[in-house]
Amino acid sequence: MSDTNEKPAQETHVKFARRDAETQMVLGGFITFIAVPVLIGTLWANTFRATVVNVAAGLVLLSIGVGIALYGLKKRLSL
Repeated sequence: MSDTNEKPAQETHVKFARRDAETQMVLGGFITFIAVPVLIGTLWANTFRATVVNVAAGLVLLSIGVGIALYGLKKRLSL
């Protein structure tokens, strides 16, 4: 009796894990997409301080976005 209840719960867990992995990949892609205009905006910065802030913010966003996307991809491929 426990085998019949076990299998649907396990399938549901896999569905949720797949959904979470795909959500992480999309979120990572979005954050990476947002980082690109920030880095491009560095070209029009008027002061050195603005350039440093834009580069730092763009690189932080880019690393977070790529990290989340790769983590989601890793989880998706392991299912």
